[in-house]
Amino acid sequence: MRKDWLILGGVTTVAFLIVITPFLPERVRAPSVQALLGLQAANSVNILFVGDIMLDRSVAAHAEQVGDAKLFEGVQNLFLGHDLVVANLEGAITNNESVSRQDNSLLRFTFDPRLASLLTRVGVRAVSLANNHTLDFGREGYASTLAYLEEAGVAAFGSPLNDTRLAVATSINGARVCLVGYHQLFNPSTVSVVEKIQSVRPTCDHLVVFAHWGEEYTRDITDHQRAAAHAFVDAGADVVVGAHPHVVQPLEVYNNHAIFYSLGNFLFDQGFSPEVMRGLAVEIKFEESRTLFTLTPVNTYKEVAVADETTGQLVLKDLMTIDLPEAISKLIFETSTFDLIK
Repeated sequence: MRKDWLILGGVTTVAFLIVITPFLPERVRAPSVQALLGLQAANSVNILFVGDIMLDRSVAAHAEQVGDAKLFEGVQNLFLGHDLVVANLEGAITNNESVSRQDNSLLRFTFDPRLASLLTRVGVRAVSLANNHTLDFGREGYASTLAYLEEAGVAAFGSPLNDTRLAVATSINGARVCLVGYHQLFNPSTVSVVEKIQSVRPTCDHLVVFAHWGEEYTRDITDHQRAAAHAFVDAGADVVVGAHPHVVQPLEVYNNHAIFYSLGNFLFDQGFSPEVMRGLAVEIKFEESRTLFTLTPVNTYKEVAVADETTGQLVLKDLMTIDLPEAISKLIFETSTFDLIK
């Protein structure tokens, strides 16, 4: 599957086209069951969003022991049939020596360049760099990350300072899909991101914001998260997904738009509580008359795999609040899906 990505500039830059044409394995291009049965809606777009991926420290050591492919082996079937898989990349890709493997209290992450191509091989096609670890190795590390991702055929969007490369766009099944990144920690202002959403919205059939925000290790949504999410929807976002807390946070439906405040970890080495060792993958299927969400809980510690029913129910419970419509809560617990009619 070829993807032509349009980088939608920074705050003041002019958009330009970058073509990424990597080799993709057959299993990434495999059609979904619905498509094989002729049930795929015309011009539907199927995107899978996952949380934090960290490939340094104990994850890197584990990969050396079991092989790189083992890291994602447990989600190979999950990745099948999606037009796009999108993640938050929690670190830089450089040739620097890992400092966190020498001292795990040093929260500066660098990933071996070979792991950029691993992302492509398993099916991750776009990553958000709007987070607090993108600059762990400075501007040189950031430039290196962009170069290695481009070489591997992975599109990058969002920036740590919300100042450049905020958005990318691509065409899928005749529809234009736009991804916009937002990072709260270094620059909490939402102005540049809201302006970007408003400026590109007329050219986008589907627009998703991937936000990095909130407080770590808590399910509680901050006032800033809620205000920012609502501002993004009001500006034109179809869906908002979030990361950074390292635990799954509640789902909100605001003005008929879904906001997943945190998907939690996807692949990490945090093991100090059950909550950080489980996360959520969200499949978003955009159809003409509705948006369908399919929720897949995952285990995240050193390797990622689809969770069993017991862990899955805990993840789905993490999504719940008293404000979530009862009909949606019931559907989620019974089917792991819900839809929003346009």
